[in-house]
Amino acid sequence: MGRAFEKGPPVGRDRQLGLVDELLLALTSESSPPDAHARALLLGGDAGIGKSTLVAAVAERSRKLSMPCGVGHCLDLATSTPWAPVVEGLRGVLDERVGAGQDPDPRTAWLRSGTRSIAPSLESVLDATEAVGQGGPFVLVLEDLHWADATVRDFALAALRTCRAPVLLVLTFRADDVTGGHPLRTALVELSRSARTVRVDLEGLDATDVGELAVRLAGRALEPHELRSLVERSGGNPLHVEELLAADEPGVPRLLSGLLLRHVELLSPATAGLARLAAVDGTRIDLETLRAASDLDVPGFTTALRELLDANVVVRHGDRFAFRHALIRDAVLDDMLPAERVGMHARYAGALLSRVGPGSTEERWAYGSSLALHAAGALDWPLALEASVWAGHAGRQFGSAGAADHFERARDLWDRVPDAQQRTGLAKADLPRLAALVLANEGDLDRVHDLLRQAVDLLEPEGDPLAACRVLTAVGDSWVEVPGLMPRREALAKAMELAGAEPSRELAAALSAATFHACRIGHFEEALRQGTRAVEVSRSVGDDDLLVEALWELAEPLWNIGRCSESIEVQRQAVHQAERAEELGKFLEASGELAAMLGFHGAVEEALAVARRAREGAARAGLARFVAFGAEQEMEILVREGRFTEAEEMFETYCVPARVEYRLRWWRSTFLRVHGDARGALAVEEEAIAGGFNPVGVVHSPRLIEICEGLPDVTRALGTAEAMVAEVLDRDSPLEHAVAARYAFEALAAAAVARQEPPPDLELGARRSLDLATERVSPEWSDNWFGVQLACGIAFAAQWGGGTGIPEWRRASELATPFGRYTALRPNLELARAQLANGERDAGKELLSTVWHQAHAMGSRWLEEQAATSARRFRVPLPLDEELPRPLARLTPREREVLELVAAGATNRAIADRLFITEKTAALHVGNLIAKLGVRNRGEAAAVLRAVQPDDRDP
Repeated sequence: MGRAFEKGPPVGRDRQLGLVDELLLALTSESSPPDAHARALLLGGDAGIGKSTLVAAVAERSRKLSMPCGVGHCLDLATSTPWAPVVEGLRGVLDERVGAGQDPDPRTAWLRSGTRSIAPSLESVLDATEAVGQGGPFVLVLEDLHWADATVRDFALAALRTCRAPVLLVLTFRADDVTGGHPLRTALVELSRSARTVRVDLEGLDATDVGELAVRLAGRALEPHELRSLVERSGGNPLHVEELLAADEPGVPRLLSGLLLRHVELLSPATAGLARLAAVDGTRIDLETLRAASDLDVPGFTTALRELLDANVVVRHGDRFAFRHALIRDAVLDDMLPAERVGMHARYAGALLSRVGPGSTEERWAYGSSLALHAAGALDWPLALEASVWAGHAGRQFGSAGAADHFERARDLWDRVPDAQQRTGLAKADLPRLAALVLANEGDLDRVHDLLRQAVDLLEPEGDPLAACRVLTAVGDSWVEVPGLMPRREALAKAMELAGAEPSRELAAALSAATFHACRIGHFEEALRQGTRAVEVSRSVGDDDLLVEALWELAEPLWNIGRCSESIEVQRQAVHQAERAEELGKFLEASGELAAMLGFHGAVEEALAVARRAREGAARAGLARFVAFGAEQEMEILVREGRFTEAEEMFETYCVPARVEYRLRWWRSTFLRVHGDARGALAVEEEAIAGGFNPVGVVHSPRLIEICEGLPDVTRALGTAEAMVAEVLDRDSPLEHAVAARYAFEALAAAAVARQEPPPDLELGARRSLDLATERVSPEWSDNWFGVQLACGIAFAAQWGGGTGIPEWRRASELATPFGRYTALRPNLELARAQLANGERDAGKELLSTVWHQAHAMGSRWLEEQAATSARRFRVPLPLDEELPRPLARLTPREREVLELVAAGATNRAIADRLFITEKTAALHVGNLIAKLGVRNRGEAAAVLRAVQPDDRDP
């Protein structure tokens, strides 16, 4: 495997290379007296971070500009002569010039290779530097300034202050070696103060760049889990990445171990012992727990901590402390004997025992998790079992998916502890059950089902009936049927029979699960009865967590039978109760659902406030899934308003990091669909359908029908609509039937346009849904988002029945407008078409033009093209030729700027720097313009730009 710099330009350093280009150009413009003056580029960073690789790129760029580049190396030796690195670098510049046929200045004769005519001094070295500058601008690199002696540091400072030569001094140093008291620290401060100095502190590469480097080094793309592990272990350090990829065995590669431990080996014995103790606990350091686990008094602990900081073994970020690199911690840990580790784990477990009970939910989760790990490391199996259960309960309350791991660990420890049931108050079957409940909404359906099967298998035939009740409740609470187990409805009936009639935790949980299941199968009146009783039993039992769950479940049937205001109030109670009970996970998720309800009900500002509060609270707690869920509610409102780019930025920032794949697919499909990329959206939908995450029904089928309309694939649209109306046939929600009716009649309308015969039962199913929704509509929901769907369904049905549809579409347009410009686009388009076809030409022309402009402005390509097609059909002039818009006309001004840069070969990072936007925003613009141009990649997009006429390219 080659070194990273041998395989191409530096990865992930576009911004730094841009600074280098600016400095070299500035040097060229100032190369003549009296403008000539030295400039400096300070390159700092940890060992292996890529300083030398960047220096090689600097040298390559300078030589392309006919600037020679000399490199001098400071050595970790006490035998080097004064100014030796400076002399070495200047000689390199002269050798390049002589090799190019340039006569050297006589004042530099003593510098030439093999000449020792004078003993150098600061004055002679500065004079020689100016003499070298007489031949033109050049670059002088002094590598590893942390090893430089006083003469080299003095030269750098003096050259920057007084040297009248067109020279760029590139000074590299290891930041992790410049510890407290290091002689370079003062010089760095002075150098950094100069207006002619640019300082660049190289940080670790991000995940994208680590992945690119891995491809370059290993010749293949890493799997997501491999990449995450590599980023975490390497900290993005290119050398660490390279060595970890090349390693044949686990642990820290031998080449890195010595490099990483070099500072630890110089610590005093007490401080080295503290470093070893801290390594047992992880990369991040909890000072309070570390102090309690150590044998040091407060002054001794403070002294040792200061020594760790000064040695750059530990770094501080505000109030947080951590090993400088995860690999330093790993190297220290690898250096310990097994018995030593066991003893240190025991010291931590003893220090943590008093911390797992009191405190906030977050503290109980953090300390409980830590105690479980240390107790296991100390081989204290009874304590490890108890701590794993404590951690599981605290983590579930906190909302962390990691709680499932602790319940599974407790299951694995169970048989090592004879009195496990007495210690935990649980049956063994409860442990996989609880793990399954934690993971229910995480998207890992196979794992959840496997855990539920484990729980059922662990039930004893004549065992505790309440344990069996709890397990069967969990089976019934599943989103879908669990392969290999009894049907959910049967499991819930059995669970309630085992729970008995008297109020209990088990009965309350079974009733809540029955409410959830009844909602899944669309029996909302039944769910309302079960949910009402669940709340009553939960209040009787007096457990806050049960009441949160019961209220939350009750809100769903209330909403779906049309009692929307009452549902919102019940959901508010669930949110309040969860906050009061410190059930952070439930509080955040229930808040997200409350925001969704408010958005559907038209309370947009309150919905945004609730969603933002949930997102920000989840971010503070580090709960990525709930960050994403809160953001999704904000994104939904942005999409309805046609603010697609803002929604996509939120998606990249808040949702992608959560890695909940099935939800990511839903949103990727949505963005492709609203931009008019129906084929791309269909590919994403197919993935979701194959994974079992897009069941037929009013949640997902409408999206697929719209995609099929855009392809166009009328046959599939009709088939999807037929399956959807069959699915809702036995469901008793008028809101669901409103959605089904709207999209069934929309598919029928598409069939009429295509002159295609629809399935014989589709119209009957559509009429049935429309009639049910119309009969049960009430002021509670007639003007909310579901009322909009019903109004659209009525309008499509009116046209299907031979009517003009004008009054119906006018009503749909009025209802849709408060929900955002994009929501109103389709009703307005259909109203304009109806007006133009039925004698209201002036109104239709004006409205169609408005629709086209709005669709074009927000980037809704399919609706824009539909408006343009209707304009041609009805001979309505638009601000374009009669043909569809030329390619660049579809782009916003910002997208055209981005396309120009793409055509010039700019990366997303370079585009971001040029336009003063984030790299994620640049990526979104690139993706959007590729979709709008109907091309597959950046190269094809650039080709479109090159193919247009000059007048097309003018703004």
